[in-house]
Amino acid sequence: MENLLKLCLFLLCFETTFTVKCVLCPSYKNEECVDGIQTCTTQPGETCMIRRTWHWINDKKLESAEMRCTKFCKFNEKYSGGLTIHTFCCNSGDFCNDINYPIMMT
Repeated sequence: MENLLKLCLFLLCFETTFTVKCVLCPSYKNEECVDGIQTCTTQPGETCMIRRTWHWINDKKLESAEMRCTKFCKFNEKYSGGLTIHTFCCNSGDFCNDINYPIMMT
């Protein structure tokens, strides 16, 4: 029982100290980050996030995107009048929210 408690404490400490670097770009339009690409480092309980908005009516064009570190992230996909908004959360490795990584949509 004591060993199990030590293992749990070790894993808890490891999880709270594990950080990843994320792409930070509050506004991505016309295939570039409006204010230049920056980075952020996750704090305990945070993940990297990318939210992409596609316009599906004409040619499946990526309209905009947002990339950042965030505490509140939920995988989500919304459809509204020819637009699709896809939110992807990750902490699998540095810059896992890069705009160039393909995202599998549901």
